[in-house]
Amino acid sequence: MTVTPQSADDALPPPPGFVPLPEALTSGYNLASGGFLVAQEAGALIGGFRVTATCCNRAGFCHGGKLATVCDIFLALAVVFREDLRDDFLPTVSLTMDFMAPVARGAWAELQADTLRITRSLVFAQGLVTVDGIPAARASAVYHRTPPARDSAHSMGAALRAIL
Repeated sequence: MTVTPQSADDALPPPPGFVPLPEALTSGYNLASGGFLVAQEAGALIGGFRVTATCCNRAGFCHGGKLATVCDIFLALAVVFREDLRDDFLPTVSLTMDFMAPVARGAWAELQADTLRITRSLVFAQGLVTVDGIPAARASAVYHRTPPARDSAHSMGAALRAIL
C-alpha cells in the first residue's frame, strides 16, 4: 500500500462556524470516507469538507465517489434538519450525480441542499457542491421515509440543532 504524503493544504482549517457531525450521526462508512463538517446559515444546514490527499484520485482531484458519498449523507441530513422530520433514518432510493468541474486537493468543498417534495413515504432533495461559489457537482436524491424516532429529542434533526 502506498501512503500519500500530507501537505499544508490538507491541514487548512475550515471556514468559521463549521463543526463536526454529532457522534450519534456518524457511521463507520462516513468516517472511513473522511466525513464532512456542518454549519447553519439562514435556517439551513450547510456542509463542507477539505479535499485532502485521501479524497483524491490519481489526477489529484476529489474522487467522484467521495463527492457522491458526502452528497448522499448530507442531502438526507439537510432535509431532516430544515423540515424537522422525525424520521429515524432515510435510506437512499436513488442518487444521481452530475460532475461539472474538478475539485482540486486543498479546496474547501461546500454543500447546500433544497427539499423538493415530501410525501408519506418518500423525500425528494437536490443539492450543489461548490468551490469558491462555483458549482462543481449537482446531486439529486430520493429517500425512503422510515417510522419516526420514538424519542423525538434524539432525532437526527434534534442532534444537529443541538450542536449548531
